Amino acid sequence: MFSLKVENATGAGLTLTGKEGQYQVIKIEGLNPAPAQINTTAIANLDGSLFNSSRLESKNIVITIRINGDVETNRQRLYDYFPTKERVKLYYSNENRDVYIEGYVETLECDLFNISELAQISVLCPDPYFSSVEEMVSDISNTIALFYFPFAIDIGSPVPISEFENSRVSNVYNDGSSETGVIVDIIARSDFDSIEIRRIVEGEDGEKIKLVYPFLENDEIIINTNKGHKSVYLIRDSQRTNLFTAVERGSVFFQLRAGDNLFGYLLDGSTENEEVSIRFLWRTIYRGV
Repeated sequence: MFSLKVENATGAGLTLTGKEGQYQVIKIEGLNPAPAQINTTAIANLDGSLFNSSRLESKNIVITIRINGDVETNRQRLYDYFPTKERVKLYYSNENRDVYIEGYVETLECDLFNISELAQISVLCPDPYFSSVEEMVSDISNTIALFYFPFAIDIGSPVPISEFENSRVSNVYNDGSSETGVIVDIIARSDFDSIEIRRIVEGEDGEKIKLVYPFLENDEIIINTNKGHKSVYLIRDSQRTNLFTAVERGSVFFQLRAGDNLFGYLLDGSTENEEVSIRFLWRTIYRGV
């Protein structure tokens, strides 16, 4: 069993499955991984060719729907939720995946003069990956919970609730099939002059992103490494400031690789124990469902 829902640019949603009295989804094309473009170069006197690069093409999702019930009304409702040239979100779920993908409505064709009227909708998705509906969160600032049950309140000394670990290295696990961008949400617990977040890779210098700026206690720094949405913002006293100029030369807007990702952080100019709280937020992406 599967479910399919569309959400238009205004945020209005229409569920297309489980409503056989109005719509019956006959077929969905484009749920498999998008085709790849492989670029190679032929070399004289060499069998075959040399690999240069590869990339995934845009994904084209084509939905075929039988329109039932009040056909005129139900067809015109589809026009509202699949407006041509406009952006839409398609939500798809089955037993193993609960995902969505964004695209633009290319065509909506209906057989107006058939007794059993069919609608065929083509949605072109420039980003060919499906994203998980649920957002993943990982805290890399290494706060260790120290809850103990049962416990007595009147023990004559404070009860530790949590504490910061000395080690500043944490693992972020991406269980998707492809690398994905991440939002790094940083809360300053004290003043400091710079922060560096680095991928830890044995035997080599991992990618890093470093911000140099006079940060103050309670500042929030938001780094977005998602392709097409790369940005760095500072939120201070409810004011949002573009902080791209604070990114040090040589920094890389790293991606979460499939599987384990070790990250650490370094601060300059801080003398406090509780320097920062850092969370990684991302959505698992899949080539197909």
